[in-house]
Amino acid sequence: MERQDFENQLADLLLSQWQQFATSLPVGYEIEDALRDADRFDEKAGAAFIARTTDLLTNAAFGSTGGPELGMNSPGILWDRLTILHCKSIFTGPQSPHRRTKDHSHLGDVTVEISDVLKALHEAKPAKNVLLAKEATQRQSAPPSLGQALWDLQVSNVAMWINQDLLYTVDVNMVSEKRLRDYIKFFSVANRRRNTAIEHVELVYQGNLQVH
Repeated sequence: MERQDFENQLADLLLSQWQQFATSLPVGYEIEDALRDADRFDEKAGAAFIARTTDLLTNAAFGSTGGPELGMNSPGILWDRLTILHCKSIFTGPQSPHRRTKDHSHLGDVTVEISDVLKALHEAKPAKNVLLAKEATQRQSAPPSLGQALWDLQVSNVAMWINQDLLYTVDVNMVSEKRLRDYIKFFSVANRRRNTAIEHVELVYQGNLQVH
């Protein structure tokens, strides 16, 4: 299987899985309830996606590429962008049950944005330097499971998207101090998972792409 087909299939599979999740949420959901539902969906659906990714990866031909990426258009960063666009699609897209016409009508065509990022991903080269090398990123030198890394990216970005409603739809001055502390703690954990997943994607691509 060519790299382009492999990446397209994975992106479609991720999006369709989380579209099911978003559809299952009640319109006007409570943030805390939605986050708990996301955790349950993570536990229920993650293993199947990871297993399917492993199967596809076995037959994927990544080929070769030029020198390493010197900027920020590496596979890990682009997969992160894709999973954020998936969130945009399932929560604000024209077919989303959670679309708010007043707030979301100006956001543009997310399908075009997804297509553009996928095109960039098909040509992306692994980063020359470690990305997002913060203390919160769990360092790893051996390629981990690509399916786990992509699933972690999608889970963390979905959860952060949901939780950001606290900033966008609520007057922060009216929020309790405990809720704000919980909010900050949540983002620390979710962003660590996201940053680690980005690096793991980079390691997988480094292990599969012949860089010359």
